[in-house]
Amino acid sequence: MKKIIAFTLLLLVPSLIFAQKTKPTAPVLPIDTETSMVSYNNVIDATGVSQKEMYARAIKWVKEFYPIPSSVFQVQDSINMKIVCKGKFDAKKTLKNGTQQTAERILYNLTIQFKEGRYKYEITKVLIQGSTSIPVEKYFDENDIAAEDHFATLTSVDENLTNIANSLKTRLEQPSVKIKKDEW
Repeated sequence: MKKIIAFTLLLLVPSLIFAQKTKPTAPVLPIDTETSMVSYNNVIDATGVSQKEMYARAIKWVKEFYPIPSSVFQVQDSINMKIVCKGKFDAKKTLKNGTQQTAERILYNLTIQFKEGRYKYEITKVLIQGSTSIPVEKYFDENDIAAEDHFATLTSVDENLTNIANSLKTRLEQPSVKIKKDEW
């Protein structure tokens, strides 16, 4: 019996020692079927809320959400009910010791459009800033030598862009505060 256990261990130990590291897998981000690019978009029902009110709420959200809103606004069109922003954030990665470190600077476009009772947001043109900006889709290559780091960046991108979309949705659900003439 002891010989069988010893023989089995002799067979298993080398295979455990020389076992290959599992290949990292890319996180799932929303991809536009027409452009094959990362794209976060949604049409949100806002029954009972006018275009003008939603537009005002969105302008207020941009001013509250971004530290320097004037550098983010690209279009503020109250006639066609459209807002376009160019934002950026630092994607983080977690080191082996558990500390967070900036991995990449990420650029993106946010477009918000309004119709009576609904609005649409689109987060597109997600780029990794460098000496030349490259599309984030380049980081999906599982055969890349830096795939594990790239996938960590993609995970951070997904978390940040999802938070932006959720923050916008939450703010647009809240009515604008109107101050009466006599209550200033």
